[in-house]
Amino acid sequence: MSNIKTGIAAILSILVLAAMMFVLNGEAMASTSNLYWGCKGPEVVQAQTALNQKGYWAGNADGIYGPKTYQAVVKFQRDNKLTADGIIGPQTRKALGLTKAAPATATAVSRGSRVMTMITTGYCGCNKCNWPYGGQPSYLGHPLASGIVAVDPNVIRMGSHLYIPGYGTGLASDQGNAIKGNRLDLFFNTHQEALNWGIKTVQVTIW
Repeated sequence: MSNIKTGIAAILSILVLAAMMFVLNGEAMASTSNLYWGCKGPEVVQAQTALNQKGYWAGNADGIYGPKTYQAVVKFQRDNKLTADGIIGPQTRKALGLTKAAPATATAVSRGSRVMTMITTGYCGCNKCNWPYGGQPSYLGHPLASGIVAVDPNVIRMGSHLYIPGYGTGLASDQGNAIKGNRLDLFFNTHQEALNWGIKTVQVTIW
């Protein structure tokens, strides 16, 4: 009888150890999971920011792995002689200089966010809106596109991420002579869209 109990105890111990190994392996895999088209979250924000800083435009760092991010990843992989599959795996992560501590990044973003009341206006790439810088990229060098926001760098740090109700996510990538204090200028693809926005006072989340 004692032999049977000993055998059962040994089996239970093995099962507990196996379960622990499974959990630990699962956590390790989660912390180093690949990023690909359709992924969302803070790890994607990290990757998009790194790509943009290295000159591979992945669109606004909105945490959504879409076509622009995919194209940027493939070009980066080709230029760095990596497998050009559009998947951010261990080798591409290393080449981009990404850390594996995305959950900590997400916590830092959450704790570091702030909300400010801002007066917002709209602009586009036409000469009337963008004189005398028509045809040029944003202050940080990003192509002008929806999501680019002009800020006062004394109020909002350049490169900050923004959420503007009614507009969506944005990147503090541009400046303007008239954008001083608690003011934002939001880029729109057409002049009419900018006019339609008008002047709005909104609560902007910044991180």
